[in-house]
Amino acid sequence: MQKNLFFLVLCIFTGIFLSSCGLEEVLTVEEPTVTYNNPLYTSADPLTWYFSFKTSSDSGENFIGTDVYYKIYNSSSTLSSERSSILAVNTSTNSSAAATRMIETYSYQSLGTNISTDNSVYFPERNSSVIFRLKTSKSADSSTATSDDRYRYHACVGTKIGTAYSYELYIPYRNGNRKSFDFFDADEDDKNQVRDVLPAYGDADYKCAESDKDKSFDEYYVQIFAVGVALNPETVTSNYSLVLDLGSVTIKKGE
Repeated sequence: MQKNLFFLVLCIFTGIFLSSCGLEEVLTVEEPTVTYNNPLYTSADPLTWYFSFKTSSDSGENFIGTDVYYKIYNSSSTLSSERSSILAVNTSTNSSAAATRMIETYSYQSLGTNISTDNSVYFPERNSSVIFRLKTSKSADSSTATSDDRYRYHACVGTKIGTAYSYELYIPYRNGNRKSFDFFDADEDDKNQVRDVLPAYGDADYKCAESDKDKSFDEYYVQIFAVGVALNPETVTSNYSLVLDLGSVTIKKGE
């Protein structure tokens, strides 16, 4: 009798375990793997201050696109430290650990656009080439606004169609789509001072120690990553690929 009861209890617990395991599907998401321009914040050449990469080629039915994440820093050493921490777990054996650390630990934010409050620079097309620049260079010539090399000077987002880039109507904005990356308003086109503003202590996308909250800085650093995203239908949550380091740029006063 006791033996039969033991096996009955064992079967019940085994059934519960197996059924619970089937509730969650672990998705493997292919990451974007190619960068065409990978800037570093130490570069003094404005022609290098743009990002260019190829989106994920994931062909899975749950794949929904490639997202771009960023973080603003007032310390280049802090940027380097957090970047290294993210890339340290960016291995095939760790699955989405790097994306989790990037988003949850270091509060990286999805890159926004200037179009609407809920619109982000999110690329649903697989295996497509993307190019973008966060802010317009002071040496920009407006006559190049519609040319194939707009990204050389102008804040923009472009995707390659055929052999030429097609530029969208929007430009990159900070998450929430209310503020630009033109922190110092070099072209003075924001008279109300609500769009081109300095990062402030407490901003979700800005790494600032409490001891620095009242300090002014003449330059800031922005680190960018790209990541493939899939929707897990079992948990209705996002699964992430390994991250792709797109590089970093400096936003300087007077530039």
